[in-house]
Amino acid sequence: MVPKSSTATIQCSTGPFWAFELERALDALAEAGFVEIELMVTRDPRTQEPELPARLAEERELTIASVHGPFLVVTKNVWGMDPIEKIRRGIEMCTAFGARSLIVHPPYLWENAYARWIIEESAAYSLEHGVAVAVETMYPRWVAGRRLRGHRWLKPQELVDYCPHVALDTSHLTVAREDLLDSYTTLAPKLTHIHLSDNAGNGRDGHLELEQGVLPLERFLAELRRTQYSGVVSLELSVNRYLERPKELTEMLIRNRKYVEDRLTREIRTVKGLPRSP
Repeated sequence: MVPKSSTATIQCSTGPFWAFELERALDALAEAGFVEIELMVTRDPRTQEPELPARLAEERELTIASVHGPFLVVTKNVWGMDPIEKIRRGIEMCTAFGARSLIVHPPYLWENAYARWIIEESAAYSLEHGVAVAVETMYPRWVAGRRLRGHRWLKPQELVDYCPHVALDTSHLTVAREDLLDSYTTLAPKLTHIHLSDNAGNGRDGHLELEQGVLPLERFLAELRRTQYSGVVSLELSVNRYLERPKELTEMLIRNRKYVEDRLTREIRTVKGLPRSP
């Protein structure tokens, strides 16, 4: 059996480019052949308002199609401390860009109002503004083998139970000691966005280049293809070691983009119920 082609959209995130000037990051993504990108709002004030990123992207023929809100620990003060206000500001940026999704983190254990908002109001808010507020898979800290959690809804099924839209991060799932393929099956009904990278399996959120870690990414992308996943696949790859090596950075981004494109567009034949590349 040969299923229909996947309609997933491939993007690349600016998140790992925190050490780069915004212009350099966008130059690299444009040179690597990306058309759509995901903009992460960081401590850099130039990422916090839409006008400059929109102009820089347009000059490079890039479309900012997703926004990652400032929900990292290092950006906790950006746009204030209220997560619902962060979402309101993020939706305003998405509207300015014409972006389709806003990526947010799940509530911390003490953020009761935010948790209620996600459960009771986020679906209607997303529908009203035409932007999916997608809650991302996060992970606990592991101390002497013990699981210490700061966020709610760390299990994939919990995200599905409480969130209208979810985002799967392959590296985060590995740190959380969740099986990638099983997690995809669980999250699929609510899944709109994927952050794709590899992971060394060492308990660190490494966001490695594809095929540089232990994740079954060949099988994962084949499963996206087989199930006709139609959301976003956004590459989120660590680029720090390329800070002074622009040519190698471009080559790496091209290599990883082509890896995903090839596996999402090739024909997948099913043999005895298991997907296999021709």
